[in-house]
Amino acid sequence: MLHKNLRRIGCALLVIPWLIVMFAPCFVIALVSQGEIRITWSDVPDDAFRIWLLQESRLSGLGIATARRVLPATQATFREAACTIIDVRFWVWQGDAERAGALPSHQCACYYKESADEAWQVLSVGDEACRLAGE
Repeated sequence: MLHKNLRRIGCALLVIPWLIVMFAPCFVIALVSQGEIRITWSDVPDDAFRIWLLQESRLSGLGIATARRVLPATQATFREAACTIIDVRFWVWQGDAERAGALPSHQCACYYKESADEAWQVLSVGDEACRLAGE
């Protein structure tokens, strides 16, 4: 019984790398043809995982932005409020990232809406938003 369970676990662990290898060409084709891949987590602006190509005359590489949604420390008087904390990293293979300004960054933005059917409005951006988000 133990041998049978170990065999199943081993097969499952081999399937994961195989799937990664099989889907890698699809990922690369989508990135090259569209210039970016974006996976949105919610309707809050900038609440997404994003990978994009850096294609400038003196810089080539990838930009990777990860975002997480948090509730602000103070809800104020709005019906609904949310903050996004975005971390941006760059992987540069040609050019000087520091000279081009492609440095890692940490950004915050907070949004609100009065009712569920309204669009999100900017509440604050930058250091004030990071304080509201509890950063």
